Amino acid sequence: MTEGTLTSWGLGDLGYTAALLVSELVTNAILHAHSGVVLTFRHSSDEVRIDVFDTSPLPPRVRHFRADAGTGRGVRLLDSLASSWGIARTVGGKIVWFTLSTGPQTATAAWEFDFDSVEPL
Repeated sequence: MTEGTLTSWGLGDLGYTAALLVSELVTNAILHAHSGVVLTFRHSSDEVRIDVFDTSPLPPRVRHFRADAGTGRGVRLLDSLASSWGIARTVGGKIVWFTLSTGPQTATAAWEFDFDSVEPL
């Protein structure tokens, strides 16, 4: 979905990075907030902004795990790959957002996921 959206906007070269960051933030919402998420994609003349809303008020934080751990790298990925990122507290939780630099165009897309409809592995 993320790569497809960016490709439809002519920004396929950002698709992999955006998908990686979205995957990290959605996984964090499921694991830590036990929440569904709402994704919002915006594209302006100079950047793509992706918002990931969940129902927890707690912000993401740097975790310290062993190098071979399968978790704990989300904030570092945002720091390394996003042009900018931040947190916006909302009435029902928070939005963790990030931007990636682009060229000129404008578009918006949004999706909502219900955590309760996801079947356990």
